[in-house]
Amino acid sequence: MAQAGDLTNAEAEFRRAISLSPENPQFLASLGGILGMEHKLEASIVYFEKALQIDPNNLKTRRDLAATQWQIGQLRQAQQNLERILKSEPSDKSSILLLGMVAENLKDYARAARLLSSVPDMTSQRMDSIVALGRSYYRTGQQQKARDALNTLLTRPTTPEGLFLGGQVASEEGDAETALKLFNSIESTYPDPAKLAYSRAQAQYRAGQFRECEHTLMGLIRTHHETSDYFNLLAWCYYKQGKYQETVQAFDQAIDLEPTNESNYLDLGQTLIEHHLYEVASAVAQRAVERIPNSYRVYMLKGMVEAKQARYMEAIKSYAKAFELNAGSPEANFNLARVQFLAGLPKEAERTFERGIQKFPHDAFTYQEYALMLLRLSETGDAGLEAHAVSLFKGAIAENPSLSEPHYQLGNLWLRKGKASEAIRQLEIAAGLESTDPKIHYALARAYRHLGQDEKAARELELYEKLKSEQGKAASADFPAAAQK
Repeated sequence: MAQAGDLTNAEAEFRRAISLSPENPQFLASLGGILGMEHKLEASIVYFEKALQIDPNNLKTRRDLAATQWQIGQLRQAQQNLERILKSEPSDKSSILLLGMVAENLKDYARAARLLSSVPDMTSQRMDSIVALGRSYYRTGQQQKARDALNTLLTRPTTPEGLFLGGQVASEEGDAETALKLFNSIESTYPDPAKLAYSRAQAQYRAGQFRECEHTLMGLIRTHHETSDYFNLLAWCYYKQGKYQETVQAFDQAIDLEPTNESNYLDLGQTLIEHHLYEVASAVAQRAVERIPNSYRVYMLKGMVEAKQARYMEAIKSYAKAFELNAGSPEANFNLARVQFLAGLPKEAERTFERGIQKFPHDAFTYQEYALMLLRLSETGDAGLEAHAVSLFKGAIAENPSLSEPHYQLGNLWLRKGKASEAIRQLEIAAGLESTDPKIHYALARAYRHLGQDEKAARELELYEKLKSEQGKAASADFPAAAQK
C-alpha cells in the first residue's frame, strides 16, 4: 500500500499490526516512517522513539529519527542521535551527510564544511546539501571553495528553485558574480520573474553596484506591480549615489504603498539624521508613531531625533514608551538612561542602568554606556566612580571583545594618568577594531609622542587628519532644498 502511494490505508494496517504486537520494533518504526511520509512529523518521532526503546541498536531507525528531528528543528537531538550512530559506524555516509546539514543549521560552519566535503559523492547529489556546503565555505572564509561548490549547480540536474537558492546564498555573502551567474541561468525558467529580478537587484546592491541595481529596479517597477520593497531598495541606491532628492521621493513612494511598514520610516529617518535634518526627521518620526503606535522601533527613532535636538524630556518619554512596548530591548533601556543623564537626572539614569545590568547581564553596550556616564561624573575627582567605570568597560570587553569604544576609553584614561605604554596597548586594539575612527588615531598620536616615538606619532596624526577630512566631506553633502521640502 505504501509503495503504491496509499498512505492512509498503509497507516491503518500498521496501526492494526501494532495493536496485535505492540512490542514489535519493526512495526513501530515502519509506522513512524509512514507518518513521516504523510508529514505527520511529531507523531512520527513518537513511534521511532518507541521502537528505539525496544531496539536501541537499530541504526536505521535512529537515522530516520534524526532525519525527522532535523526536519522539525530539533537540531540538538538530531545531532546526538547522529553522533551515536557514527560512534558505532564511523563510515556511515548518510549519517555524515545529515550531521553536516545539522551542523550548518546550528551555524557550526567549520564542522559543516568538514563533514559535507568528506562525502562529496553524496553531497553533490542533493541541491540543499550543495547550498549548505557553499554557505559553510563562505562563513569560514573559503570564498573560492564556496564559489566552486555553488557553481556545480550549473552542471548538474538542478531545479530552477535550487539555482535560485544558491544565488540567494551567494548574494547574502556579497558574492555578486556567483549570484548573478546563477540568477541569469534561470532567466527563462524561474516561475516568478519579479522575485528573481528583485533578488538580482539585492545582489547588485550588496556588491556595491548601485547604478546597476537602480537600472534593475526601474525595469522591475516598469514591468511588474509596484511594491514598497522595490522603492525602499531603490531609495538606498539613490542615497548611495548621492541622489538625495530622488532618495526622499522613493522613500515616500515606499511609505505610500505600505503606510504601516516601519522600516521605510526608519530608513528615511536614518538618512535625514545622517545629514542633520532633524526637523524633517522629527516630522517623519511623528508620522510613524501616529500610523504605527505599537512599534517600539519608531519610538526609538523619535527618541533619537529628540535627543539630537536636545529635547531631552521628550526623548525620555519616547524611550520610556519604547521600553514599555518592548521590555526585552537593552537598547531602549540604555538610551533611556543616556537621555536621563543628559537631562540632568543622574540618579534616575543610574537606576535605569542598574536595571539594565540586572535584566541584560550579557549586553556589552549597557556596560559601555553606563561606564561612559560614570566616567563623565568622575571628572569631579571621584576615584570610586572612575574605578567603577573601568570595571564596566572591562565587563563590556568581556561580553563583546569586538567593541572598540571600551578600549579607546581605557587607553585615554591611562594616557591622562601618564601610563603611555598601557594606553598604547589599549588604543592599538581599538584601532585594529575600528580603523576609520579619527579620534582613536589622534589619541594614539599623543601616546606615541609621549614615549618619544615621533615617526609613529606623525603617521597617526596624518591618518587622523585624513579621516577627519573625509568625515567633513560626507557631512557637507547636503540634501537639496526640494528634498527637504
